Amino acid sequence: RGHTEVTRGLDRPIIVGFMIGEKRGRVLRAEDARVGDMILLTKTAGIEGTAILASDYADRLKRVPAKLLRRARLFSRRISVAREALVLSKIPGVRVLHDPTEGGVLNACWELGEAAHLGVDVWADKIPVAEETEKVCSGLKLNPLKLMSSGCLLAIVTPKAVDRAVRLLARARVPAEVIGIMTILANGCNYTLKGKRSKLTPVPRDELYKLA
Repeated sequence: RGHTEVTRGLDRPIIVGFMIGEKRGRVLRAEDARVGDMILLTKTAGIEGTAILASDYADRLKRVPAKLLRRARLFSRRISVAREALVLSKIPGVRVLHDPTEGGVLNACWELGEAAHLGVDVWADKIPVAEETEKVCSGLKLNPLKLMSSGCLLAIVTPKAVDRAVRLLARARVPAEVIGIMTILANGCNYTLKGKRSKLTPVPRDELYKLA
């Protein structure tokens, strides 16, 4: 499994690398997810996107308080998910870990369903959004749930293990929230926001690129 991107204006690789290693202990695989497993999200949606928007588009955010913009720029320091990944990987009931990137948390939830060959029900109202993210996105008319979200981590966790996962994350000073559930494949991928249930589809373009 890999990750490939295309960037306009670049016709040659800048940095190319790979890693190889041997597994140690259990391997978390998407195909191990089961119907009824819970979807857990650490931190908040749109962390990386918030830092980029506050840094690169400050001229369009004149109505956002300068103090809040400064805090938003510092979101770049929250991008590592190593702490929560180490905590979660040691909990037997954690089946899958996935880091949201382009397309945000909603796109990452759809990716979970695809990889697990299961349906997904996302309770979008439960997805945590920081005040800084909310204000920046509101000022630029962007959807924080579809905004680049490196810095948070999704986990598929058994119902019996979810409370323990939240508790251990809190002990490590990482907030977490249950935002959905895995369902049968026939149900498809869906999300509910403000009482309205909608079909969850791949996000064709990250909100960030709407400003490019």
